[in-house]
Amino acid sequence: MLYCLDCARFWNTNTMKAGSRIVVISEDLAEPWDEGIKNFAYSIGEAFKKESDVLLVNVDRSGIGSETALRIPGTKTFFNPTLRKALREFSPDTILYVPSPSATSSSFLRSFALRRHVPGAVVGMVGLMPRRHARFIKPFLKRLAPHVLFVPSYKSLLFFKRLSINAELLPVGVDRKRFRPAGSAEKTALRKRHKIDERAFVFLHVGHLSPRRNLLALSRLLEIPDSEIILVGSTSTYEDRQLRNHLESRGVRVIREYVLVEELYRLSDCYVFPVEDADGCVEMPLSVLEALASGLPVLTTPFGGLVDFLSEGDDVRFWRSEAELVLSAEKVRTGHSPSVRSVNSYSWDAIADRVVAVLGGMR
Repeated sequence: MLYCLDCARFWNTNTMKAGSRIVVISEDLAEPWDEGIKNFAYSIGEAFKKESDVLLVNVDRSGIGSETALRIPGTKTFFNPTLRKALREFSPDTILYVPSPSATSSSFLRSFALRRHVPGAVVGMVGLMPRRHARFIKPFLKRLAPHVLFVPSYKSLLFFKRLSINAELLPVGVDRKRFRPAGSAEKTALRKRHKIDERAFVFLHVGHLSPRRNLLALSRLLEIPDSEIILVGSTSTYEDRQLRNHLESRGVRVIREYVLVEELYRLSDCYVFPVEDADGCVEMPLSVLEALASGLPVLTTPFGGLVDFLSEGDDVRFWRSEAELVLSAEKVRTGHSPSVRSVNSYSWDAIADRVVAVLGGMR
């Protein structure tokens, strides 16, 4: 790594190539990458590095710092001389902003600041969570908007198109090297390591311990004989202690310390996504793709962009009530293991190529 305090540059000298210069910027961008928006920003930045010079910028509002990204002290508006100097020194032709609050009106203001800092750069913003804006603010959004707004669902795409904002559909990605199916011997070894009964049918969920995520529905799966439920909670977000106590009292195993989550996917039999509240998760959950990449069938609510990108089949079943969840789970438990579809088209390289194609076409 090379970090020059005077010129405010921070990049991997091993990946610098002739070509585009890209800034990926987000708030509180620091390890661990166990939260969807942080994961997206970091992962797409790593994918960009294969073909471009990349500056990863952490606008640090929480004081946690990062060894991975250039740290800029927290600023609400991005109209910050330190940030402006860092951007102009790097001289990007493309800036991708992945706001942790998603596409709020303040995020639009910050994308406008990025356009002002580097007038010659094309600025894209990624809105991973659905945002609907009050009528009085809508005329200002178009003036503040980035050159392109990327969203992961048709519903959000149509909403912003109606505001005359240039928007493009963009799914999330998955690390195909990290998330892969387990062999039978590996699965047995992982269950032994994590102290899980080899004979149990394991349902898994990965995500925040938040009341918005309908997590108590998971406990209904304990009605199925010889089943075990594992919930891996994010270490980067607030934990609702009362919710955790309810889950554990019903027999759900909750893991919140840092673990190699890819191992939990590989030792499980089925992934369950129970979220119904639109504010409970990014519109296209990364965990669903991680589960499919790990060879797991998925039981999910028809949430956000999942219905836009994933067709229903034996390996992906949509449910709309807890009774439907239990019925679908019983079919997966007692039937033949379904053939799980490939998610190679959702690799981070493919997502990065899509962003580069859209933004590069605007230069």
